[in-house]
Amino acid sequence: MEKLILKRNSLSDEIINYIQAQILEGKINPGQMLPSEKEMCELFSVGRSTVREAIKALLMVGLLERKKDGTYVKNSFDFAFRSPVDYKLILKQISGRDLLEARRILEVQLVGLTAERATPDDLQAIHNIMVRMEQKISEKNFSDYVIDDVDFHLTIAGAAHNAVLSQQIIAIRELLIDFQKELLDLPIIPQCHQYHCHIYEAIRERDAKKAQQNMLAHLEEIEQIIIDMNKEQP
Repeated sequence: MEKLILKRNSLSDEIINYIQAQILEGKINPGQMLPSEKEMCELFSVGRSTVREAIKALLMVGLLERKKDGTYVKNSFDFAFRSPVDYKLILKQISGRDLLEARRILEVQLVGLTAERATPDDLQAIHNIMVRMEQKISEKNFSDYVIDDVDFHLTIAGAAHNAVLSQQIIAIRELLIDFQKELLDLPIIPQCHQYHCHIYEAIRERDAKKAQQNMLAHLEEIEQIIIDMNKEQP
């Protein structure tokens, strides 16, 4: 990445536009790791909070992804590049209840399609994530469990084999992870995992109606927990 002289009115927006332009022009390639936060702060002459806001927005829409060793441009992305206004909406104006409402609409339909269309490889991929989640529960490693939890839902969405619908879930992966991490202090992971087991079994049995019922019950339970939690707040 080249050094960029930023205007002082909207720094995170300019970083978003700059990274998008670098990708479109082939100066940053799919699968390439971005410089570290510290390096980008020096490149752009801004503080870490500005860099983090821009990167978070790009993560949430699926242009970038985090790995253990850094932040990478995704190898593939089937969505349109967005304007800074879109990123601000994603970053600042999505509530947990809005997110769950969207998930109910999308995921309940997707899991029904998955029960009908999942290939043997899809079923194996879902099973492998189930095994990883169970290991994280036994280790009480709930922060990493959250990532597997979200990937479980994304893998189910992908196994529906409807690129338009599944992309809507894939695009908000980072937002889902952030949302799930906010619930870590609540004793809900064992109950959630029971729903995951029921959902997987229904998919494996090719029972679309049962899979949809379990997915709906799972998401409604989380929504009720949020409602109860908000009632307890002063």
